[in-house]
Amino acid sequence: MGLSMKKPYDLTIIGWIFLSNVLMDSYLIFANPHYALKIFGTSFTGIGGWIAKIQSPILHGFIGIGFLKQKRWSYLLYMAYAAFGLINAFANLYLLGYGRIRIIFIISLMVITLYIYFRKKAFNG
Repeated sequence: MGLSMKKPYDLTIIGWIFLSNVLMDSYLIFANPHYALKIFGTSFTGIGGWIAKIQSPILHGFIGIGFLKQKRWSYLLYMAYAAFGLINAFANLYLLGYGRIRIIFIISLMVITLYIYFRKKAFNG
């Protein structure tokens, strides 16, 4: 007689949100090709700018798939991505000054990351 494991629906929903972000990120990148993403207060143009922008939908896709399958690597990838996002956001806050969207991003990323941290035992693969 084995133990039954409930499917963590919260992680499934978060996984689908990450996968939907792939479409949203891709649309924003192609709809605004001249937008230069700020990384540590610096904008990149040309091929470097595209590489900086396309990392977001790629990582969101991997994280989303991993969350749907509750893979341990997706938890670790998310934590690394969140750490980079927070460090970058605080650097941009310092270098570029106050921005309402920047503050909302920092607060929401910290809340979501804390939630995922406390759910880390659900990542079993």
